[in-house]
Amino acid sequence: MPSAHLMILDAASDAPACRNALATLQLPALSALLAELPPAPLERLPDDALDTPAERALAQAAGLAGDDGRLPWAAAAAVAAGLPSAQDWAFLTPCHLEVGMNQVRLTDPAALALPAGQAEALMASMAPYLAEDGIVVERWQDGRWLAHGAPFAGLATASPERVLGEDNLNAWLPTSPLLRRLQNEMQMLLYTHPVNDARETQRLVTVNALWISGCGSWPATPPRPPAVQVVDALRTSARQGDWASWTAAWQQIDATHCAPLLQRLRAGEPVALTLCGPQGSRRFDGRPRGALARWLASWRKPQLAQLLEGL
Repeated sequence: MPSAHLMILDAASDAPACRNALATLQLPALSALLAELPPAPLERLPDDALDTPAERALAQAAGLAGDDGRLPWAAAAAVAAGLPSAQDWAFLTPCHLEVGMNQVRLTDPAALALPAGQAEALMASMAPYLAEDGIVVERWQDGRWLAHGAPFAGLATASPERVLGEDNLNAWLPTSPLLRRLQNEMQMLLYTHPVNDARETQRLVTVNALWISGCGSWPATPPRPPAVQVVDALRTSARQGDWASWTAAWQQIDATHCAPLLQRLRAGEPVALTLCGPQGSRRFDGRPRGALARWLASWRKPQLAQLLEGL
C-alpha cells in the first residue's frame, strides 16, 4: 500500500507566471486535504543553504540528522544496495558544465542519459586517479557512482539539484583542496576522452566534470525508513518554466495521488502531505476531523496560492 505521507516536489514557485497559474488552478482533492489537515510553519531555507527544501524535508521525515550539506544520502543508498555501511560515502555524478564569459552553469545531469557502457569506460579511466587519493568506486546506479573514501568524511556539499540554475558554481564546490584538485584533473582527463568523442559525433551532451555530493557515513543508530511517497512529476515543467504543462501535471497529481490520500484520511487514517518548492517546504498532517470541524476549516481556508506562498 502506498505511504500515507505524500511529498510533492516543485509544488510552487515565486515566478509571476506560476503565481498567475495558481490563482485559477482547480485542484479539488488537494484543496480538500489542505482544508482538513492543519499546516505546520513554513520551513524556508536561507538562500545560501546547501540542502534543497525537499532534501531537508525528506531527512526530517526519515529521522536522518545532519547539518546543512551533510545529510549522508550516498551512505543511505549504499546501505540500500547492500554495501558496507562503515565507510564515508559520496555520490560522484558525471555532468556537463556550460562555461560562458562570466558564468559557469551545470546542465541537468539527467540530460546526459549516460549508458552503463559509457559510464564503465569513463570510470575505468578515472579509477586509478581516484584510487591515488583513497577513493574507491563501488557501483553505478541512478546516473551516478557510489564511492567511498576518507576524503568524504565530514564534507559539506550541495547536490546537483541544488545548483541547477546557479551562475557561479565556485561558491558551491567542496571546500576540500584535495577534491578540488581531483575535480580539475578529471576535467582534463575527460576533455579528450573517447566516450566524449563518440558523444560529440552523435551530437550528444558531453561529460566534462564530476559533481561530488551526499557525503557522510551511516549513523551507528540507523534512522527509521522514510515511509514517504515522493512525487516529482512537476520537476521538468517547473525547471523549464512551462507553466501550462506544470498546471496539467498538477491536475494529474491531484487525481492520482491527492485523491487517494484524501480517501484514506476520510476512512479514518492519519495522513501527511508535504509540499516543496525551490525556497521552502510546508507539511500538513493530522487525523480525520468531524463533519463540523471540516466545514469550519473549509469555510475559513486560505486560497491555495496563500498556502503555497514562500515555497
